Order: sequence, then structure tokens, then C-alpha cells
Amino acid sequence: MGTVSANRVGLSVAAVLAGWHAVWLALVASGAAQQVFDFASRLHGMKPDAVVGTLDPGLGALLLATGAIGSIPGFGGAWVWNCLQRLQEGAGSAAGRGGVTAGSPRQAA
Repeated sequence: MGTVSANRVGLSVAAVLAGWHAVWLALVASGAAQQVFDFASRLHGMKPDAVVGTLDPGLGALLLATGAIGSIPGFGGAWVWNCLQRLQEGAGSAAGRGGVTAGSPRQAA
């Protein structure tokens, strides 16, 4: 597998996070969020004692903006992936030159 675009991965993670929050905001706006919250709490073994309030448009916009924060771990994850790919490619070229690499049997001295 090759390298990935860190910008694309960051934007993808941001889009998923913002989309998840958009679904939650739609549930709050429709009044269905309390039932979903109660179900999810019970599913995780918790007592659902919190009350979901009404939709505040300003806080809703701020919640959607957290999607932008999701680009940071997405970008970082892609960066780590690309670094690991480069290390693996470097290890492959060392093996081609007769070098010992991780996962290859050591040569007897």
C-alpha cells in the first residue's frame, strides 16, 4: 500500500465528525434525541438520568465547527501512515541489498 494524502484524510475525518454532530443536532431539533440518548445509555450499561435540552442555534453551530478539529487527528494519522510506509519501503530496499531487516531471519555469524 502506498502513501495517502494527509489533507484528504484530515478533511474526511472532519466531514465524518461534522456529519455525526449534524445528525445529533437534527435529533435534538426534532425532539427525538432524548429517546436515542436513553437507549444508548442503557445499551452501555448506564442509568439515563440526563435530560436533553432544546436546540440552541449558536451552540449548534459551535458543535458543527468541532468537525474542523477532527482534521487534526486525521492529518496526524495520515502523516504517521506515510512515515510507516516510507520506513517499510526503506526496509525493502535494504533487503534487496542483502541487509538484515525486521522480520527476516538473521544471518549466522
